[in-house]
Amino acid sequence: MLASRAKVGSKSLGLIVLDTSYSLAQVQERELQWAITARGCDGLFDHVWSVHPFVGADGSTPLFGPLRTQELVDGHTFVEAHLLTDHRWNHWPMTGFALSQRALLGYLRTLIRSGQVSVVRVGDPYFLGLLGYLLARSGGVALTLRVASDYDAAYEKTGLTAYPRLLRSRRLEKRIERFILRRAQLVMAPNLAYQSFAVANGARPECCAIVPFGGLLHPAHFDEPSDRPSVRAEAGLGQRPLVVSVMRLEPVKQAADLVDVLDLVRRDCPDVACAVVGEGSLREEILTRADLLNLDDSFFLLGNQSQRWIASLLADADVVVAPMMGRALVEAALSGTPIVAYDTDWHGELIDDGETGILVPDGDLAAMASAVCELLTQREPGNTMGELARLRAMDSMSRDTVMEAEREAWVRLLPHLVCQGSTHSHRPDKTESIGTR
Repeated sequence: MLASRAKVGSKSLGLIVLDTSYSLAQVQERELQWAITARGCDGLFDHVWSVHPFVGADGSTPLFGPLRTQELVDGHTFVEAHLLTDHRWNHWPMTGFALSQRALLGYLRTLIRSGQVSVVRVGDPYFLGLLGYLLARSGGVALTLRVASDYDAAYEKTGLTAYPRLLRSRRLEKRIERFILRRAQLVMAPNLAYQSFAVANGARPECCAIVPFGGLLHPAHFDEPSDRPSVRAEAGLGQRPLVVSVMRLEPVKQAADLVDVLDLVRRDCPDVACAVVGEGSLREEILTRADLLNLDDSFFLLGNQSQRWIASLLADADVVVAPMMGRALVEAALSGTPIVAYDTDWHGELIDDGETGILVPDGDLAAMASAVCELLTQREPGNTMGELARLRAMDSMSRDTVMEAEREAWVRLLPHLVCQGSTHSHRPDKTESIGTR
């Protein structure tokens, strides 16, 4: 494969990515380096700075800490700004937060003014969007956005804003959202549903591009399912019929539905177990509900796990249940395990009902339970659906396919930055050394 080395005059092309998905500790713990270093687009960018602006806000990582930088691989730096710089600001959190953000903005502005950065990319059109806009505007560089959700649909389901602590008003969020989407020179979305959201809220259609999830996936998900080591014994699941889901335990993911679905499934398939990978604010509520329904011996919350472990569990499963999945839906399809999903969000773009899985009406617990029982008792149709889903995902979500789509998006939509006149052979993949750790 040939990769275009981008140049701006005599300067190399650098990218700042503002994203709050994972701290560096979480990246290393869960083997997510692949998803982070993929931001370099196979060498298109000479250097990438992945920036987490407020580590500690999720409650699972330390709240206090100085601005920290660490090299992930050659050409990729991870930058962390904690919510508060030290314990002195414990009683004045908003002041401490403002000082932490000021230090971060100062560091990033220095990078941009040094000529090392030509593009800022943000992971949402809200707080990150505002930070990105300030950086791009002050430094005279391009502002780009990767849309991670249909935020309108998420709000309709949960009534929660994207940043409930900082931006408590959805009306305010909508004003910021439209302001940022209208000014982004490139809006990348992993699917049509999220792109439609962006266009409906101000993004210019000619500035939008589809870049699927596949480039963010750990290589273990592309392994043959039969070659993946079983983790059933390690998880204490035995050889019972197994239903699996991978998701954040949050209202937007409709995670609590899994308990009631399992209760309905067990009425016809009493030996079935359900294992869920992920953490979130609903953990205790879900466990309480499972205890109330006497599902203690069949409902397992397995917490966060590494990507290799998740890939093995998905292949171990008999059915994958997807109330609401993003990237994890692709991982499920790649496992070859049949999928039952709500017909919501982008699910219908990957799953054709009755062909590559089963779609049921959004929120219909009985329909989901019935579909799961059908797949548990009639294995042959389910196996066929799983195989077809894997073939579709392998074809449309392969790393080469996705990287090419992203490269084309940069070249087509930011031609003033990316010059194709200078090409070179594809460099050794900088993520290979860490992607298999």
